[in-house]
Amino acid sequence: MNARNRRIALSLFVLPGLLLYGSLVLYPTARAFYLSAFQWQGLSAKTFVGLANYQYLIDSRIFRSSLLTTLNYMLVNVPVQIGSAYVLAYLLYTGVKGLRFFRFLFFLPCVLLSVAVGYIFDLLLNPWFGFLQPLGALLGTQLASPLGTPALALYAVIFVDWWQWLGYKIMLFFAGFQNMSPEVLEAAAIDGSSAANTFFRIVIPLSWETLAMVTIMLVIGSLRVFDLIFIMTQGGPNHATEVLTLHMFITAFEKLNFGAGSAVAVILFVVSLTITIAVRTVLRRDLY
Repeated sequence: MNARNRRIALSLFVLPGLLLYGSLVLYPTARAFYLSAFQWQGLSAKTFVGLANYQYLIDSRIFRSSLLTTLNYMLVNVPVQIGSAYVLAYLLYTGVKGLRFFRFLFFLPCVLLSVAVGYIFDLLLNPWFGFLQPLGALLGTQLASPLGTPALALYAVIFVDWWQWLGYKIMLFFAGFQNMSPEVLEAAAIDGSSAANTFFRIVIPLSWETLAMVTIMLVIGSLRVFDLIFIMTQGGPNHATEVLTLHMFITAFEKLNFGAGSAVAVILFVVSLTITIAVRTVLRRDLY
């Protein structure tokens, strides 16, 4: 096969993926940028308003609150999941007894649908018949559901997200540890390196690429969280868990303000891109 035919063959293989990516990612993104400049309720004619939708969002207390809630969700969720999953994965890698059982136990929640997980924990956190009921009876009081408490609702959702996806992060880190050279760890042990020194000076640098990849994945996932919050709290109580994705859904499909909803999507895209680039730049630095 000559060079021209090879290029044609490669183009034919790549074309279906490009078409799929363009129709499902590029076109909706461009469409959101376009619609954000219009006032549109779906059935009525579009009215060009320029940057008025963005000004409307900036002036909206609920939008500002949803932006801060999204950032708060990310800043809490990412270090909690990364830290716990990394340590547990390393403990499994070092040869904990019952390795297969623990791998199965940690990964089991990952196969559950997020919708099902949300409904299950919504029931479990119900103070009338969830696990809070016997605890409240033991203390002699009626405990309030954390999902109904503005100060606790977001962290309750973060806990559920952590519970469901902890095993997935553990498996990724465990796979990354498999690429480490056992000879290096054995040499460190022979030289008298302590377990803590080996972990921080050898294990983390050798698995840094995996750590960076999982962190970036989790940052993106935290910024676009939707299903768990939609099922468990619908953004309440008092907008305490209303993140940008949920605010976009409410603005566009409940209030039928597709222009402002598209503007929320654009802002979420810009925020996600900026934070992802910043995190990737920091993690790509040679810190060791």
